Amino acid sequence: MSEMIDTFLYIFFYVFPFLMLFFGSKFSLNFDIFPIPLKMVDLITPYLLLSITIQTLLAGAEPLHLYFYIFLSFFGIVYASYLAFGKRMLLVGNFFRTWWRYAFIFSLSYHVIIGGYGIFINFF
Repeated sequence: MSEMIDTFLYIFFYVFPFLMLFFGSKFSLNFDIFPIPLKMVDLITPYLLLSITIQTLLAGAEPLHLYFYIFLSFFGIVYASYLAFGKRMLLVGNFFRTWWRYAFIFSLSYHVIIGGYGIFINFF
């Protein structure tokens, strides 16, 4: 029974972000407190960061997600340094928006890798 629940949870955590990306355009998110429009990738990124941790534990893999979080933080520091010292202009809103999109891209790619590994381990 526990294996079936683990398998169901693993498939759910793996497929959910893709369903949200596919069906997310059908929802119109209008938050009046934010002056900028939020896109579905902005809302999926925290889920992906949490899902990476859960999928790593369910797959029984090495805890490489901790290094992934360190990589994201280091990437943000390097990107902010480039904007501040290279371009001589660091707009905090633009920095966080761009860094959050990069965090989404890296998180989705890591999600696909660890998800594929977990599916391979659980089903084969």
